[in-house]
Amino acid sequence: MPDRSPDPADFVGRGAELKMLAERLDRVRQGAAATVLIGGDAGIGKSRLLSRFAADAREAGARVLTGACEEHFGDPMPYGPLLEILEDYSREFGTGDEAYRRLTGFFDRGDHISGPQQVFVNVRRMLEAVGEPLVLIIEDLHWADPSTLDLVRHLAQARAEGRRLLLVCSHRTAGPGPADPLGQLLASANFTRRVERAELGPFTLAEVRALLDDGLDPALIERCRKWSEGNPFYAEQLIASGALSSPESVQLSADLQSVLLARVNDLSADALRVLRAAAVAGRTVSRRLLRLVSKLEPDALGASVQECFNRQMLITGRDEDTYRFRHALLREAVYTATVRDIRVDLHTAMARALSGDASLSLAEGSAAAELALHWYQAGSWPEAFASAVRAGDEAMRTFAFTSAEVQFDRALTLWSRVADPGVPRVRLLVAAAEAARWSGGADRALNRIEAAIAEAGPDRPDLMERQATYLWETGRRQEAELVYRAAAGLLDGSPASAVKARVLAAVALAQLHAGKYAEGKETAEGALRVAIEAGARAEEGRARNVSGLAHGMLGNVGEGVERLNQAITIARAENHLEDLLRAYANLGLILETAGDLREAAEASQTGLAEARKLELGNTTQAMILANNAGVALVMLGEWDAAETILAEMLLDRSPAESVYPRLTLAEVKVARGDYDRARELLASIETVENGDPRFLGPLHTIRALLALGSGDLPEAGREVARGVAALHDGENSLERLRLCAVGLRCAADLARSDRKLAMQVGDQLAREGFEARPAESTPETDQLVRLCQAERQRLRGTGTALMWQQVAEGWDRLDRPYEAAYARLRQAAATGGTREPLLAAHREATRLGAEPLLADVVRLAREFRLDLADRPYGLTEAEFETLRLLYDGADAAGIARARGVSQRTSETQIRRVYQKMDVHSQAQAMAKARADNLFP
Repeated sequence: MPDRSPDPADFVGRGAELKMLAERLDRVRQGAAATVLIGGDAGIGKSRLLSRFAADAREAGARVLTGACEEHFGDPMPYGPLLEILEDYSREFGTGDEAYRRLTGFFDRGDHISGPQQVFVNVRRMLEAVGEPLVLIIEDLHWADPSTLDLVRHLAQARAEGRRLLLVCSHRTAGPGPADPLGQLLASANFTRRVERAELGPFTLAEVRALLDDGLDPALIERCRKWSEGNPFYAEQLIASGALSSPESVQLSADLQSVLLARVNDLSADALRVLRAAAVAGRTVSRRLLRLVSKLEPDALGASVQECFNRQMLITGRDEDTYRFRHALLREAVYTATVRDIRVDLHTAMARALSGDASLSLAEGSAAAELALHWYQAGSWPEAFASAVRAGDEAMRTFAFTSAEVQFDRALTLWSRVADPGVPRVRLLVAAAEAARWSGGADRALNRIEAAIAEAGPDRPDLMERQATYLWETGRRQEAELVYRAAAGLLDGSPASAVKARVLAAVALAQLHAGKYAEGKETAEGALRVAIEAGARAEEGRARNVSGLAHGMLGNVGEGVERLNQAITIARAENHLEDLLRAYANLGLILETAGDLREAAEASQTGLAEARKLELGNTTQAMILANNAGVALVMLGEWDAAETILAEMLLDRSPAESVYPRLTLAEVKVARGDYDRARELLASIETVENGDPRFLGPLHTIRALLALGSGDLPEAGREVARGVAALHDGENSLERLRLCAVGLRCAADLARSDRKLAMQVGDQLAREGFEARPAESTPETDQLVRLCQAERQRLRGTGTALMWQQVAEGWDRLDRPYEAAYARLRQAAATGGTREPLLAAHREATRLGAEPLLADVVRLAREFRLDLADRPYGLTEAEFETLRLLYDGADAAGIARARGVSQRTSETQIRRVYQKMDVHSQAQAMAKARADNLFP
């Protein structure tokens, strides 16, 4: 069998890149995983670089596994390179590892794995079981299927500490656009900040000279450098084909195919037949499949393969039973140059062979997708259609949603070409819509479900329910509510059914989003009764989900939590992703509304982890979970964590799709004094139509605080008035009270310049706040009422430190540090400048990075000449210096000399230090200072 090529000994250039990779491998040996992306044009030398580095790494004692992505004419082949890696792994390490067995069982026999995350976790476990520094090379990411890209993302973004893995991937620089899966991955800030990228540039003239035969004419080498533009593969092919051997050659087109096929045309008929068959198969082909398709006798096949090897067109694959093209460009050129009739015959032969023996496929986990490709290229529409439908269903089963979308789209294209499809077109449109939805393409999902409705007719409430769901996810909430109600109208008076239960639950959810909690509760209870009567378990879970949200928003949190936990249990049992993620989102929401912020954050983050485990982090459901987690974290004072979650969710999302995260992030920016960024975020959602009080309340509150922070009190007051009017007829007491508290704060500030107007505004807001109090109060609504009362007292000039102390302590009990710090600022002001509450406010504002609040604290401290330095034991600056000198062993006289004061003053300060430290001697003071590590 021919030797594997290219030979690393022939390697030229790329010294900087090799050094960088070697340095990263050294870091990996120390226990810190790393990821490197090698980019460059086709033929620039990415494969040669990785081949040389793999040889160097093995020589240095590392283990190496490799896999390559196949183009397959642009069709996704889920986990293609992983299958090669598994084969490589078994040869290197055997088959004893449990994670390896689970993965091979999944791909070979369809053994159950609950989702992509389980695939990724088992890959990580398999790699970590090696126990030695490991280099994992994945070539040609520009041809990677979405599932493989998700695996790369997972490995790159996993915790680096304690993992001795160097992941090196190559990809073409040109090609992936913003809509391409690889382009989307490379545009992800969360991904790119965890990887290191290296771009291979063209060879210099000296490098081209070193690459080619030293005996060549220098002028020819220079022309080769010019026409190849420093691309080493082009340069080799130009010289090997003799394209530059005569003056006419200079006139050759720069088109790569002309260069490559100059040598192919010299092959024997049998060798050309083999090369064409290999090109139709893809980048790599098995010996068995090539033997069947070429129909050559064994001796003729062997001679033809050897000829292709001698011409450096084919090389040995991962093992001696596979062949691959030396470069993908050569395969492309051969395939393109093969006439249609020959290609059709070869695709047909490939499809028939694979239909008879699936083991001939080099990507057994994607045999149906490979069959769909070959039947499609062969023009055999019935077979291509059936294979595409099967491949789409299999991709959905393995949560490879993007791959499923491609296959269902192909099936839709072929549906009209098949005499008896056996599958309704509407079914395919619905499947394609759901695949698009879970791939993060809500707009595409909406287009397809609307096509399904046009196909099926308007009287399909089940399809209308899907349409309304996609409308809601694209930010068109008012349209969604209308469609939900129209669907419910079609089902009015009909018997109990799963569809009816789903539609009623959707109508109930729309009512809750509009702030009509009591009405939504009644509708949700009706949906629950219908679902139980129809024996529709999944729909029962959905109804309990919505009903639980309604109960929680009406203050019956215990009942709401119980129903939502029931919904989670049912969604898991029914394997219903949408309901599972919604239930976690709603659970977090009602816990946050009830003031159980830590539990709310945990519930939302648990749901978000579920979404990411299934690689659904780019869906609307994940965004809602992220926002709910962010809201809870903001209230808890964990602003940095909240910003990280929220900013990631805004990447590549339109304002209509990301209204809530933008609003929450704007709240943080206002509190931190980044007013320009807050204005940008608010302006981006200014035209979004949304009647949800949980949108309207925060929107007007944040706008008012922004105006207040910018010194525009009149605008702050107008914004509060607009918000009060928008929420007045709703049932969301919490948002109304929050807005009233901000309004009364504005009025109290206004009283310094226009007391009469401020009193009028304050009285009106006090009445609004009184009306907004809920029948069943919660700790937060009670706290907001107390805050409104304190702000009104401040407005009237009757505010007391005790009142503000009670407000601050109330916020402490609710784990709301920012609000507590604001109350302590007011407490200090009411006492005429008390240091302790002001110091506490200063400490918290500093921790949070709440610059406007911090500025107010510092301003008040200057007004009352208070020292805000946060020293231990409450020591003053002079007392702390005295303690330092005591710690160094000085006595009273020595301290007096060092500080330039009298000994009597020094003795007085020493007594105060002892009193504040609760000690009685210098030795005790020194011991306590040492125990508290004050002077390390």
